Amino acid sequence: MSSNTKFELNTETSSSSFLGDLGPPIKRYPYKGTKQFLETVKMELSRQQEEFEASEWVLFTKVNKHAFSRDFLNSDDSILQRCWNSYNSSQHLLLVKMTVSRAHEIAARVFERLFFDCLKLIGLDDCLQTLGSATCKAENSSAKQPDCQFLPNRLPRTRTKKWPSVVVETGFSESPCKLISDARFWLSESNGDVQIVITIKISRSSPYIVLELWELVNDRVKRQQVVTISKGENNNFYLGGQPLIISFDKLFLRPPSILKETNISLDDAILNKIARKVWEEQGF
Repeated sequence: MSSNTKFELNTETSSSSFLGDLGPPIKRYPYKGTKQFLETVKMELSRQQEEFEASEWVLFTKVNKHAFSRDFLNSDDSILQRCWNSYNSSQHLLLVKMTVSRAHEIAARVFERLFFDCLKLIGLDDCLQTLGSATCKAENSSAKQPDCQFLPNRLPRTRTKKWPSVVVETGFSESPCKLISDARFWLSESNGDVQIVITIKISRSSPYIVLELWELVNDRVKRQQVVTISKGENNNFYLGGQPLIISFDKLFLRPPSILKETNISLDDAILNKIARKVWEEQGF
């Protein structure tokens, strides 16, 4: 992460590093090899099934660069290759997702589908590629796998394909620190190549979803938009802060050239569809 980058959320700032400030309910364990790793994940999986509020994540400490490359990034074991989500090379932290909830996946996939529906309306759906959860690796060897990522087919001459322009991260009943950490990684470690991060936080205990849009502004990671979706009596939907607006320039890495090339607006109808699909799965 750039040493000049700061995090800003309203009036609060933090200089904590990527993954470094993750606390409860995410548990930490020192890494002692793949056997201990798998035993720990198995133990945490059992705890998750027994405790409603248990985190879907576990954080391993003392994972040096060599161990990460050998045991996870380039492992011959497909399970070890796929199970990790994020790696902080400077603090030797490895974040592992033990299970992928259906609500988590539904939110990411429905968002992606409806997002491309919006692009199709203006004839630009073929101008953007989706890169799924492919690993992105920073110059300092930190690495991460997003829930969704997008990159225009045509890039500026000075731009490589290494980083997407827009990333989506979904959290299922996670602490705010987890999604904030996600935004910090993408915007800081990419040195500004990632233009926008959208986080989607799903409550496990009630029909409530928060979408936040993050950008790097003057070397500060800033929350630019907040949209909330909830459901009350008689199944009425309540939205706040909508629509969620994704800048055309930041998505396609160029200014609009014709009239139809405008910002992408996720309005009430789209936001309601996302929420409805997630809540159907959750039983709300």
